Amino acid sequence: MTHRISNLVTVFVLAGLAVFLTMLQTLVAAPDARALSGAGHGPGYLSGDGWWLGTYRLDDGAQGFCLNAGRPSPTGHGYDYADAAALGWYTPEQSASLAYISRTWAGTDDRLTAAAGQLATWLVAGLGGHTPEELAARAGSDAGAVLARAREMVDEAARLGSTAVRADAVLELAETGPGRVRVELSVVRPSGTELVGPGAHVVRVSLDGATFAGGARDADVPNGTDVAIVPSGDGPSVTVSATASLDGLPYGDRLLVAAPHGDAQAVLVAVPATAEARAGAYTTGPSPLPFQPVVSTVTSAPEALPGALIHDRLTVSVDTADGLLPAWGVRAVDDGFEPVEAVVESTLYGTFDAPLAESPDVPDGAPKVCTVETTVDGTGEYDTPECAIPAAGHYVWTERIDPARLSSGDGGERIRPWASPFGVAAEITLASVPVVPAPEEPTPTTMAPAALAETGGSWSARAWPAAVALGLGGGGVLTAVHGWRLRRRNAGSRCRMDA
Repeated sequence: MTHRISNLVTVFVLAGLAVFLTMLQTLVAAPDARALSGAGHGPGYLSGDGWWLGTYRLDDGAQGFCLNAGRPSPTGHGYDYADAAALGWYTPEQSASLAYISRTWAGTDDRLTAAAGQLATWLVAGLGGHTPEELAARAGSDAGAVLARAREMVDEAARLGSTAVRADAVLELAETGPGRVRVELSVVRPSGTELVGPGAHVVRVSLDGATFAGGARDADVPNGTDVAIVPSGDGPSVTVSATASLDGLPYGDRLLVAAPHGDAQAVLVAVPATAEARAGAYTTGPSPLPFQPVVSTVTSAPEALPGALIHDRLTVSVDTADGLLPAWGVRAVDDGFEPVEAVVESTLYGTFDAPLAESPDVPDGAPKVCTVETTVDGTGEYDTPECAIPAAGHYVWTERIDPARLSSGDGGERIRPWASPFGVAAEITLASVPVVPAPEEPTPTTMAPAALAETGGSWSARAWPAAVALGLGGGGVLTAVHGWRLRRRNAGSRCRMDA
């Protein structure tokens, strides 16, 4: 039993200790939670009959305006901070105006501004049965100035008070050259949404897939202003994103209220500008870098006959020099991207009697046979349409690409022009008439046996017609017979052909 009693005592002791520690913790924590109290006056006016018009201070150093006209002064009362939205005391319009007043004037050190701000606060939150003139009279000889300034404050707060702030990022890529980023800032006021003027605030912008003109990926830029960006990808298409952030903005309806524990005025505490805005943008488009097509060519026939059809063979590539897109460019279409199309103009020049020498440009007055066109949409091999060679002589192909041939938006803005030199050896075709060899001269060994038989195997006048007839009848062509003569013999002899 003794052991059991000891256990029970231990339990009670531990339980009591836990309660004591909890109470101690509460007592220790309570001063921190409840230490806030009204400490006295800030700048303002004290009337001859003891009424105050100006700001009040709390013992944590905060300063603000009283909200409940007619209730006791905050001095000496305990307070807790509360979010005014949770209290539900004011309409959105009142909250927007009071928030503007608190962050604009509640922290002032100027007595007239403090008095006018207090009166403006009561004009919005409620006068507690007083007239504005009665309350302004507490400022003595400055009553008129205080009342006029208070009314100006109320009008300004109604115009410039806001319930929220929003940022929007605009990100665009250009057809050529740098793109742009811009961050717009919009303030939501009770009367509607208003775009903040350019340069009113500084925006921190971070880029991915691009840099600013100086090469940095992060920069502080003014709102509402286009800032140049340079895409950093080297592919046919690029993807760029931007994130924007703004902090410490003087917008919104945030109200920090010191709520009293008893019957006293609540205090609208001055708060710094703490509104935030965030925005992001993302875009994908064709690379704005220019690209330089290069075409190497070779004629389909270095030699040909007059009347033959020839064409040019094209090998298309791109220049990869600095500042150029090292790939064939693309253009945006509804379902993505497609290669830019370029037109290669191929011209066949001729006829030239003499061999051709290479030169950078086509000679003036060079005769032209034909011009054909080939559409290319990337690197690779292409064949041009054919041209007919009209006569014997020398011919040569030349090529060129003119970006102006493309319509706006088809990518021509990013193609650099190209032209081949004139007289490139691989482009030359020589057309000539074939040489027909002369037939062999007739000899006895080439005569037909029947013709030789009539003469006993020797040439004679009687054998000649037979040989000629044999040549013609056999389909041959007798082009020339020379070095032969007919000689008449004595009476009774036969003529023969002797060499």
